[in-house]
Amino acid sequence: MRASIVSRMGVASGALACSAAALAGPAVEATVQQPLNLHAIGMFFVFVLMTLAITYWAASRTKTTADFYTAGGGITGFQNGLAIAGDYMSAATLLGLTAMMYMQGVDAYIYMIAFFVGWPIILFLMAERLRNLGKFTFADITSYRLNQGKVRTMAAVSSLTVVCFYLVAQMVGAGQLIKLLFGLEYNVALF
Repeated sequence: MRASIVSRMGVASGALACSAAALAGPAVEATVQQPLNLHAIGMFFVFVLMTLAITYWAASRTKTTADFYTAGGGITGFQNGLAIAGDYMSAATLLGLTAMMYMQGVDAYIYMIAFFVGWPIILFLMAERLRNLGKFTFADITSYRLNQGKVRTMAAVSSLTVVCFYLVAQMVGAGQLIKLLFGLEYNVALF
């Protein structure tokens, strides 16, 4: 029973995400295509290979859950801050806020402020509790107090739903960037 509900919600989320990607088409068509840039493509692949090498090196050093989530406690606060900022400020975030400002005007400015002010507030409220309980995610905390199976199922479903919509904005941003830098068609740039 649970598996069918989760699979139905997954299919519905996928359908919504695909329709959202289709709605981005007219905005994508309005950009100007650049000529093919082989130097940019080469540098992109060098960067990807370096990233994969660093990921392989880091994965070989990861043995426990604490190593994965907190680097075994061996990173500085500045390094941790850079990692959190990199997770928080993405193409989907910046494109979404800019698009909302464009569509709603100055009235949407409060959402932009609330978005950036809310982040440290949630961080300060949750970080100490996570550390004191020895947990790493919000689902870990809530499943510690409540029914673990139901909490983890709801956390997984809600995470997948949000990720589907988030991925659409990320792909639009990445496709536009690759189209601009590499001089490829938008449809080719997405794949």
